[in-house]
Amino acid sequence: MTADPTPWLLGSPAGRGAGERLFCFPHAGGGASAFAAWRPHLPDSVDLLPVQLPGRENRVGDPLPATLEELTVQVAGALLPLLEPPYVLFGHSFGGLLAYSLTRHLHEHGHPLPRALLISGARPPHLAADTAYHALPHDELLDFLRATNGVPDVLLQHEEFVRRLLTGLRADLALAAEYRPAPAAPLPCDVRVFAATEDPVVPPAALEGWRAYAGGEFTVHRRPGDHHTVYEPSGGLFDAIVRSGLTRP
Repeated sequence: MTADPTPWLLGSPAGRGAGERLFCFPHAGGGASAFAAWRPHLPDSVDLLPVQLPGRENRVGDPLPATLEELTVQVAGALLPLLEPPYVLFGHSFGGLLAYSLTRHLHEHGHPLPRALLISGARPPHLAADTAYHALPHDELLDFLRATNGVPDVLLQHEEFVRRLLTGLRADLALAAEYRPAPAAPLPCDVRVFAATEDPVVPPAALEGWRAYAGGEFTVHRRPGDHHTVYEPSGGLFDAIVRSGLTRP
């Protein structure tokens, strides 16, 4: 039996005992469909559950909260009934910060933690970005979007699509830039980080900073690629996630 559908997920989770649940959080401005290409390439033992945040795709009319902490509380309230061990959290870029914030929230409130927290392309909370991307003028923010190869160029020719995309992107980038949680003890779970060696947004060396947040095993996996290479199931980063993040040692 599957759980009742929720607007917070793209699809419905399989029933209990169907395998390990993998909850995925997308990049700034991105929707849950960013993970659609993963599904055919994951082991049968993994139940892929992309998280659909407010303000995008089928939830474009739902308002975003004012802070990442508020968004974390909303996500926790929606997903908590589904976070039964064993499960894994994965987040890319903005989604990596959100996945960390959620894990921290779960720990602080005594809930079961993920077997592993998987993060790609995200600076740790104590390291600010070199550029205030959320404050860039329209044309510069669009140039930034092109530089990350996150959206096919053909879609960027449509003015209304670009306007909506940049509005959501700017909002998420602001939440990330303003997220400065108080110091806390390292999380008592494994933290595994995935770095694209040609990432123009987050230098691979910055990802080493996540070591301070890991109370369990900590590893960094580096593979060729740019900021959004992780979404490509034929790429080395995806393979590293499957091999080291979704299989037990």
